[in-house]
Amino acid sequence: MNAHASQSAREFELGGVVPWGRRLSEYRAFFALDELASGSPILDAGGGPSSFAAEAREMGARVVAADPIYALYSNDIRLRFEETAEAMRTGMRRASYRFNWSYYGSEEAVHKLRREALDLFLGDFERGKAEGRYIPASLPSLPFESGSFRLALVSHLLFLYGDDLDFGFHLASIRELLRVAEELRIFPLVNLDGLPSSHLPGIMNALWREGAETELVPVPFEFQKGATRMLLVRRR
Repeated sequence: MNAHASQSAREFELGGVVPWGRRLSEYRAFFALDELASGSPILDAGGGPSSFAAEAREMGARVVAADPIYALYSNDIRLRFEETAEAMRTGMRRASYRFNWSYYGSEEAVHKLRREALDLFLGDFERGKAEGRYIPASLPSLPFESGSFRLALVSHLLFLYGDDLDFGFHLASIRELLRVAEELRIFPLVNLDGLPSSHLPGIMNALWREGAETELVPVPFEFQKGATRMLLVRRR
């Protein structure tokens, strides 16, 4: 392990994928989303305790979120968040030099937004499960019919956790997302060390060989320095 990797390991000690949700305003920036309320539903894959689905519902849009954490009770999800929060806050403080703070302002502001997202999510969770908007499911296998969604979004899962999720998982997950959605958007494209994902070039090549269209699209957002593009994938 090189010195930089060793330092980064000390900065974020998360122990795998963690429940750290985002708000709808952040999704708009990550994914350059302009219009939500038209067309078939949007899939939020690996959304965790994000409030995107809850806030979209209030706007008249239908978002279906899929994540294995939805098999848990609300209190257990909150407990998982609390277990995560201190490690995330510690990591952000240690790695503050690797972030552009212009969007959030401070680590405290990030934490406040994450709690807002959690509270909005939990306020909608039981009703949303009953309405089929929160589905306990894990990539790379989703319980949806082909073409169920016009758009699938993956926020802070694929590529970010490249040390925990290998190349095969990424490719199988993207194939599955393209099965259920016409278009896929993934953000960010850097790993937890803030480095460009080593999986990305090979994934784009594999998808091109399989007949998919891929594009690296600039987005109006930067938190991890250099993370300013999303991957857009369409079936041909």
